[in-house]
Amino acid sequence: MIEWFYKHEKDKYGPFTAEEIRDLISAGQIKRGTLLRKHKFGEWLAAEIYTQFDWNEEKTHVRPWLRLWARYLDTLLCVCLIQVLDSLSMPFVTQVMDWIMYGPLLVPGTEEYVMAMIILLGWIPLESLLLSKVGTTPGKFIFGVKVRNPDGSKLSLRQACKRSFLVWWRGEAAGVPIIYLITYACGYQTLKKKLRQTTWDREMKVVVSHRPTSFWLEALNFLIVAGLVYYYFFG
Repeated sequence: MIEWFYKHEKDKYGPFTAEEIRDLISAGQIKRGTLLRKHKFGEWLAAEIYTQFDWNEEKTHVRPWLRLWARYLDTLLCVCLIQVLDSLSMPFVTQVMDWIMYGPLLVPGTEEYVMAMIILLGWIPLESLLLSKVGTTPGKFIFGVKVRNPDGSKLSLRQACKRSFLVWWRGEAAGVPIIYLITYACGYQTLKKKLRQTTWDREMKVVVSHRPTSFWLEALNFLIVAGLVYYYFFG
């Protein structure tokens, strides 16, 4: 099997399979001018020389909606976890819930918004732990989204925590109503039209890839999304 390596500035990464190199191209980590070589002692050449890679293929691999639904599913599961802990009458969880619902500093009618903001903030340490230890989250696993370092390794806990915080702040606007719709739209434009990466992934030098699609996987994704939409509006 051919092993591939690529060079970014002074750092070398690899080995990768050809399929993994395609994922890195799709994620924008490897560009036409990036130095690439076959085998450990091969010659470093510009990646565009290797015509076996489709340089237009990247257009089909940036999938912001899948990433959004994966995050929404993770958030929904976090809500379910909080509800289970609350039903078990765990003192700390019960006190937090009571403060949210009946706190004296709360403006009447804003309980649901405050709860949503707290859930998004509380998801940061849990997501960071999952990404660093398991390498994925339930939502990302189901929708086939991978978050990795350029060399294919899992993020460290510190990396994962910083990335999750940047997503919460830049992508979700800390859950502030209306504002997060603006940040979602900006994130979509940046990912789909401009950088082909989100600003936080670009800053963290993180590669986000997707598993190859098929009719059955797309059908399953559609059913999952339909279920999430139904739960959101009628659950």
